Amino acid sequence: MIKKLNNKQLILILLALVVGYGITAYVRNKKGENTFHTNIIPKIDSNKLTTFYIYPKIKTVKPIKFELKGKNCWMVSQDGVTSRAEARSQQYVIKLIEGITPDRLATNDPAQWKDFDVTDSAGTRIVLLNNADTLIDLLVGKFSYNTQLRKAMSCVRIHGQNEVYSVDGFLTMNVANDFVSWRDRHLVTGDAQTWMKLTYTGDNGFTVTHDLEKGWLVDDQKPDSLVTAQLLQKLSMQNYGSFVDNFDTNKMQATYTLKVEGTNIPTFILKAYPSADTASQYVITSSLNPGAYMNGKNQNMFRTIFMGRDAFFQHPEAPKAVTTKGKNKK
Repeated sequence: MIKKLNNKQLILILLALVVGYGITAYVRNKKGENTFHTNIIPKIDSNKLTTFYIYPKIKTVKPIKFELKGKNCWMVSQDGVTSRAEARSQQYVIKLIEGITPDRLATNDPAQWKDFDVTDSAGTRIVLLNNADTLIDLLVGKFSYNTQLRKAMSCVRIHGQNEVYSVDGFLTMNVANDFVSWRDRHLVTGDAQTWMKLTYTGDNGFTVTHDLEKGWLVDDQKPDSLVTAQLLQKLSMQNYGSFVDNFDTNKMQATYTLKVEGTNIPTFILKAYPSADTASQYVITSSLNPGAYMNGKNQNMFRTIFMGRDAFFQHPEAPKAVTTKGKNKK
């Protein structure tokens, strides 16, 4: 006859079962982590990165090439056009790639790659190189967003492997396929408050200086202080221009120049060249970003930079009041 278990024995058995279940769940969870929640991307040594490519999703578009020139200067090129790369482009790409942590395995069947846009012909391919040695070769594919869960997912596949992983986040959207997004538009540096002297040359050249006691002066005359602050602030934000490629200034003289000197900033010079293209009128370049030329007509860049002496003394007119002629007065 089986002996009846007392309460103490029952409690011990229950505790043993709970502990056993906990151990089993932990082991299963660890297996899951090893499969889906561990970075599939090895640590990238940025000091070894010398070149990387982005092959856009639209395959008729040429690849975007980033190449290190010297110690810290990255150049970006596409289809014969080369310019400085946007600051920290390489760190941005490395951060995006190293942040890839699979949420789940979408498929390991090559026949299904096309469903996730990770074939060679459909995905955006990113290749990182140390000279001729490949560090990373990755395909970024389909993007989806679950409105109920408010969760964004991107699909990735390491080139040469079958596994397609679903990754939490906006990776697909964050890898820009257009060349212009990676180019440095930098023309101006420093906040206007750090500037001490602006020297304009050209028609009716003049000088704008900052006096510690009198404030801003234009050719030693006191301008409208509010207007001056607004003009200089707007000038300091001219780093979002539209590029003009293949513009040759070798046999040209700048029509207008602006030299800016300040505190704790490098002195820089802006130049405006006349353009035969009426869509540009003037093409603008900066000593801070040699080789980059901007459309002077786009968003009134030329007028914002080379605004003329009188602009500092002209307070803008107040908007005209809306007339009520013809309306019945109450």
